[in-house]
Amino acid sequence: MKSKKGTIILELEKIYRKILNFKTGTTNQLFGYKDYHKFVIISTSRTGSTFLMSLLNKHPNIICEGEVFKKLNGKSCLNIWNSLFSKRPKSIKQVGFKLFYFHPYEDDQAVWDYLLKDKTIKIIHLKRKNQFRVYLSQRIGLKTKQWTESKYKPHNLSTQDKLVSIDVLESKKAIEEIITYENKTDSQFKEHSMHELFYEDLEKDHLKEIAQAYEFLKVPYAEVEVVNTKQNKETVKQLVSNFEELEKGYKNSSFEWMIFG
Repeated sequence: MKSKKGTIILELEKIYRKILNFKTGTTNQLFGYKDYHKFVIISTSRTGSTFLMSLLNKHPNIICEGEVFKKLNGKSCLNIWNSLFSKRPKSIKQVGFKLFYFHPYEDDQAVWDYLLKDKTIKIIHLKRKNQFRVYLSQRIGLKTKQWTESKYKPHNLSTQDKLVSIDVLESKKAIEEIITYENKTDSQFKEHSMHELFYEDLEKDHLKEIAQAYEFLKVPYAEVEVVNTKQNKETVKQLVSNFEELEKGYKNSSFEWMIFG
């Protein structure tokens, strides 16, 4: 239960953020401009999209918003689009956001039309080679309620805390769905300038991968600090309570290799 002092602090922080946002918005309207380029990260959850977004946001010439079209909260896609691509400080050269394959959750899907029609918008298609690990990470996140981790604030969860049981058929269906989304995105945006980026490569050498992303966005290289850390370093066998059943269900399938990582 929150203390009275804690509640007051949270309310003061909300007021401060509102004042800061108002000040920033007013400054941008008076002195900002719209002569920047646009980009979008298209992906699904558990592919390192938050990690990538944090690296991009550390660049002085880039603003990358989060999942602003996930839930419209009574607004239209057009309202959010116009707000997102409003005036920005003159130092900003690229403004973008993160969009998952299945967003928005509402019926208004106009954001996809805006992206498809504007061929000048650059697409960063973020994928994970091991799509089973995407599904596994999602299941663990649902159990632990922990979706990101910072090296400054580690969760210190044990392997037992993260242990989950996996439905073989459901997991295969999820992998197939991800692959379908990936192929559809590659096809839909084949006339756009697209940069394909893999989670595994970003994890292995983030300096090389982020440098290529900067080059793709045509901004100068900048040193960035890595704050986010990988949450599930264990093997699939260590994280899945019914691994023998999983191994049997995946045997001789095209996804078999995925469960041995």
